[in-house]
Amino acid sequence: MAYHNDAEWARIINGDYVNSIMRRTNDQVNNCTLPSIVEFPNLMRKKSIGYTVACVFISLYIFIMLAIICESYLVPSMERLCYSLRMSYDVAGATFMAAATSAPEFFVCIVATFVAKGDMGIGTIVGSSVFNVLAIAALCGIFSGVYTKLDWWPVTRDCFWYLLSICALFGILFDSQVELYEAIILVVLYFIYLIGLIFDGKIQKVCRTRDFAEGALQENPLDRKEDAMKSFKETVCGFPTKENNTCSKIWFAIKYPAVVLLAITTPSVRSIFFLTLIMAVVWISILSYLVTWTLTIIGYNIGIPDSIMGLTVLAFGTSVPEAVSSFIVVRKGYGSMAMCNAIGSNTFDVFLCMGLPWMIAIAIDSKKIDINSDGLAKTTGVLIITGAVVYFSLLGTKFVLGKIVGWICLVSYLAFFTFAIAMELMVLKPTCDIESGHYSFYT
Repeated sequence: MAYHNDAEWARIINGDYVNSIMRRTNDQVNNCTLPSIVEFPNLMRKKSIGYTVACVFISLYIFIMLAIICESYLVPSMERLCYSLRMSYDVAGATFMAAATSAPEFFVCIVATFVAKGDMGIGTIVGSSVFNVLAIAALCGIFSGVYTKLDWWPVTRDCFWYLLSICALFGILFDSQVELYEAIILVVLYFIYLIGLIFDGKIQKVCRTRDFAEGALQENPLDRKEDAMKSFKETVCGFPTKENNTCSKIWFAIKYPAVVLLAITTPSVRSIFFLTLIMAVVWISILSYLVTWTLTIIGYNIGIPDSIMGLTVLAFGTSVPEAVSSFIVVRKGYGSMAMCNAIGSNTFDVFLCMGLPWMIAIAIDSKKIDINSDGLAKTTGVLIITGAVVYFSLLGTKFVLGKIVGWICLVSYLAFFTFAIAMELMVLKPTCDIESGHYSFYT
């Protein structure tokens, strides 16, 4: 298409051209739903078996990289942070680790608020909340291979704040609008939550009996003698020995490029652990975006509807850091830290990931934010139920995270999965074919 004058170029720069295209296709958009793939860069948007296979392998390798980051950098830097600040592991899991693993959701909310001007951020957070609470508990309980005794206090504390955050979200979005004072309330509640965590030790002395508190505390792993961290040379040049079997050598060859890349770009925990933590968060954010993108391409090629993608595949993609880090810390013996990470991530998502961008956007534009919140009551009810399922299953097992709790959470997650898909299929619009002539703008 040729443009013959400056006015035509001005229309393009000002966005009028895009708006005119959307007006011409308004009837089609109203009768179908644009796939979530249009929210990502304009690459691999045409359906192809080759794209699908490539994205499957890319996604698997990203999962490997996330596991390496969490095991070799994020969790060790958290250990050093706890030691430096004399902080308990459950508080660290509910604050620093929750914030670090929730970085993908935070960036999604910023993009949704300032760029997309929609409720994509809410959908991502609501979808990942159920995964964080149920699926992560199932993963740690069934597949970690350990039975972990949890401290009842931090689990109860974080479940309470999680419930409060969901109730606050429901109250704010009830009229499908967000006002400045409502966004400020969310941010203020998060800082009250932080203050409560800072003085958690003193609060425990008041609320808990001495005998119960002493029996519930876990041994501090930092008090035990530990081997020194691997140096850069050991990490990069530590080839398998002759005693390793063929599978170990193949696995080493597969992950070696990722190990080298991370070792070059991320400092050792032994040197500057806080910089290690920052770089781990940066890598987690980048890789979470990439895995969400590749999973979206896979879902688009398979034909999974966009609304179901948001509740399942995209929720899984943004929750990978929480799942990997929680699984690793459970195997290290930090059970309370793992559960506080999973539950605390949801609290962080609601209070800060949504509250802070909303507050800034409303303060800048001086107008309310409109939210499309159809079905919010049902979704919020489900979120409350998921928190209750996890808490009472732990209460019934005397706060032992094992296979019983894991299977209860897995069955509950599958039930939610089935219920959510059934609800979406009842009101589902067909997905727009962006490869047709009407939507050539998207390809």
